[in-house]
Amino acid sequence: MGRDTPLSADRDVLVDANIFYAIGHPSNPQYSQFRSAIQNAGVVCKLPQRVIGELGGPETDRVRTALDEGWAEIIDAPSPTDGDAVVASDIARRTIANETNQAEHEVEKTDTILAGLAIQYIRDRETVEVVVLTDDKPARKGIQNAVQAQGYANAIAVYGLADVIGDDSGDSMRLI
Repeated sequence: MGRDTPLSADRDVLVDANIFYAIGHPSNPQYSQFRSAIQNAGVVCKLPQRVIGELGGPETDRVRTALDEGWAEIIDAPSPTDGDAVVASDIARRTIANETNQAEHEVEKTDTILAGLAIQYIRDRETVEVVVLTDDKPARKGIQNAVQAQGYANAIAVYGLADVIGDDSGDSMRLI
C-alpha cells in the first residue's frame, strides 16, 4: 500500500457509522480507497447493529456492497449483562458528555457501545488486538479513556479514516 496502516488480519476492526458516511457511496473514490485498504489488510470490518441502523439499514448501497463483497459483517451489541462492557460504555459516555457539554443520557449510544464491544472482543475472542475506527473526536477520547481505565490500552487502539487511507483523498470536499 505504500503507507503504514493500523489494519492487519490479526486485528478485529470495529467501525463507526461516521467512517461509512465519510467514504460515501461505492462510486466515491474514498470508498474505493477504503475498500482496497481493508481488503489488502485481510480485514473484515465489524459493523454493530446500531451502526447499520444509523446508516439506513443493511440494504443501503454502501453497506450492501461491503457485506456482499465480504469485507464487512454485522455484529451484535455487547451483552447488557457483561460487566466489563457496561463499565467501558459508562466511562466512554461520561467522557463524551464532558467533551461535548451534553447530559450523559443525550450521548449517542453507538459511540459508547464501541467501547464495550472493544473490551468484549479482546477479552472473549482469540484476537490479539482490536482497532476501533471513528472520526468522532469525543468518541475517540471516550473509547480511549474506557480502554485505559479497564487496562486494555496496549491491546485496543482507536484510529480515524485518515489513518487508513491518508489525508489526501483527491477530493476538494470532505463530508463531516
